[in-house]
Amino acid sequence: MSSNNDDTAKRNANSKAREKNAQVHQDRDHAAKIVHSQFDNIGLTKRNAEYMFKFNQALGATKLSAEKKSDAVQTMVQQLLEGQKSGKTAKNMWGTVDQKVENTVHPPARPADPRRDYWKNAGYNAVLFLTIFFLMYGVLYFLPTKGSAHAPMMGITGILISAAVAGLGIPIVTMMFTPGVKHKFSVWIRIILVILFLIVWMGIFTVASILPTVLNPVLNPIIYIVLGVLSGAASFFIKRHYNITGGVF
Repeated sequence: MSSNNDDTAKRNANSKAREKNAQVHQDRDHAAKIVHSQFDNIGLTKRNAEYMFKFNQALGATKLSAEKKSDAVQTMVQQLLEGQKSGKTAKNMWGTVDQKVENTVHPPARPADPRRDYWKNAGYNAVLFLTIFFLMYGVLYFLPTKGSAHAPMMGITGILISAAVAGLGIPIVTMMFTPGVKHKFSVWIRIILVILFLIVWMGIFTVASILPTVLNPVLNPIIYIVLGVLSGAASFFIKRHYNITGGVF
């Protein structure tokens, strides 16, 4: 009698487990249908709607923020609706679902564009030349020279002006010789323009160096070295975190 009761209890337990699993699957299917329905009746073809459903499911499993996920899906739907007008499919536009998810979560770096990135490149070069000038004058002060106790020093104003001119000019020089771009002037004209820039830069450098001390004070060489280290760290940070395409180094 006890054996029959045990068998009955096991059958009931198994039956309840099967019912629970069936309910879970039913809930999942229902949820999937709800998610799928958001891509139906919005103008997408059946194939494109299926692609978006699979992409949305796969993207949901990533660590991307909810806001970025939503933005990515909405942007894709708009692009897809536009692409359909010329017969494009989601797979034509973005490859497989896995490829699109990978590109969404880990977008490729933007291609270099010296014109678009001009001010960013100019800032980097200005900081880089600050590093060069600060360290150069700071170190030269302690090196022995003929006929003088110390090497001539540049004032802080002269260093700032020279670095600013270099920062503004170097990205333009880079743009003049960017490969694969149709340039307005021939290579010889561009070389002449670069030489003129160097002459102007040297002229500004010379004028800045002879400014009166009240306008161009010379700082302690130790301060120059410290400023050189700090500006060097800043240039390293800028180079590492931004897409610098017009830098000397």
